[in-house]
Order: sequence, then C-alpha cells, then structure tokens
Amino acid sequence: MKWFDTHAHLQDKPFDKDRGEVMDRAEAAGVGLVLLPGSSLADSKKSCALALEDPRYVVAVGVHPHEAKHYTDATHEQLRKLVCETNARAREMGRGPVVVAIGEIGLDYHYEHSPRAVQSEVYYRQLTLAHELKLPLIIHERESARDNYAMLTRAAADGLLADSEPGVIHCYSGSLESSRLLLKLGFYLGFDGPITYKNARRSHEVIRECPKDRLVIETDAPYLTPEPFRGKRNEPSYLPYIGAKVAELWNLPLDETAGHLTENGLRLFGIDPHR
Repeated sequence: MKWFDTHAHLQDKPFDKDRGEVMDRAEAAGVGLVLLPGSSLADSKKSCALALEDPRYVVAVGVHPHEAKHYTDATHEQLRKLVCETNARAREMGRGPVVVAIGEIGLDYHYEHSPRAVQSEVYYRQLTLAHELKLPLIIHERESARDNYAMLTRAAADGLLADSEPGVIHCYSGSLESSRLLLKLGFYLGFDGPITYKNARRSHEVIRECPKDRLVIETDAPYLTPEPFRGKRNEPSYLPYIGAKVAELWNLPLDETAGHLTENGLRLFGIDPHR
C-alpha cells in the first residue's frame, strides 16, 4: 500500500453502481485503504457493512452537524452498539478493528441545516462517546473556527481528548494561526483536492509549516475533486495528485512524501500497517 485515503464517502449513492470498479482503480493507483466517514446512523451502518465485506475499507461512525437535529438518546446508544458489534464481528473474522474513529462530527455554520445550539450539544455528546470508546475523532468545521476551537479546548479541559493524537481536522482550510492552535492540541490536519487549485495559497502556507508527522490527505469523494479532474466525480484513485502537491510544497520526493502521509494515517487511526 502506497497511499491511504483517510476520508472518502464511497458509501454514498453516487457509488452504488460502480463501487467495486472505483476501488479497483484506487488499488491500481496505489491506494490500498480508504476510510469511510459516517454522516448519520444509517450512513454509518452502511459503511460498517461494506467494510466487513471488503478489507480495503475502514470506518468512522458518527452524525454530521447537518444531521444533528435528528440525534437522540437512542441514536447515541445505537452508535455505541454499532462500534462494539462491528469490531467484534471483525475479530471473529480474524481481522483488526473495522471502526477506527468517531466522525465526521463538528460544526457547520455555512448551511445551518441544524440549529447551532443543537450542533454544539450533539458535537459534545459524540466527543464523550469517542472518549468512552477510546477512538480518535474526525472533525468537520465550516465557518465555525472560533466555536470549534472553544469546543475542543473545553473537551480537553474535561479530559475528553487523548493526551496525544486526539484526531484530525478534516479538510482543513483555516489560517496558519488557527492551525498552530489545533496542532498544539495534538490534532492532525487533513487536506483535500482544493490544495491543487491556483487560489490555495493559504493552505499551501499551512502545509509548508505543518510538521511532517501531523498531516494526512483525503479525497472527500465524491466531492472536492483535484486538478486536473475538477468538475468530475471525485474518487480515491485521484489521491496521488493531492499527495504530489504536498510533496511539491515539502520539497520532498513523492515516494518519501507518500511514506510520511500513509504512516501518519495508520498511526492516527491505530491501524496495523501489515493488516
């Protein structure tokens, strides 16, 4: 395995007709592992089922801020049960854990499909679930940087964040100053196709400064397609184009960069490299 796509929604409907072919193209491009992040309870269940069938997947379960208004006590308990039962089934199959994170969770003030207060409450509840299950976090933050940082510092003060490597800020697009604060909390930064765009100077600045053991790459497929495929449906086989941009910004050979990025993802999510 050369590359690890740490965030791709291959469980989504756009892939229902050709998911196998998509993964075959990914494997041919050197992408040997893909993490499927959950957006809702139903979405998380579908991801778990796919991952139990295909060892090229691992999963994060969780409720996206868009869906926070549907989160109930029953949802919380079913997420816990899903993690435990899926990983128990994987052990019976002689495999390592399939559910390796809680996510994607967080705050989204761009669309506000759920009220901000509800998003915040559900975010905190899922932080407690991750702490209970000893799983890292996949954090979604859009136009909510100040409140997101406040939530994470609150979680740290409450003892809910791991002392090191608590999770990743998915699709990071914030400032250099904000990145320093998040890195200080122990978080990794995830970067996607937009870093290949001409107007991505701010992200480039962050990547150049980011420690080489604190960065992962993602496609967020089917969204955020990198150049030169912009305008098409995104898929994990395009991940090396994102990696190539990181290599350019780090001024490192592509193979060395791939080694850093894949090792980072495996370490963050506790995945055996010889799985």
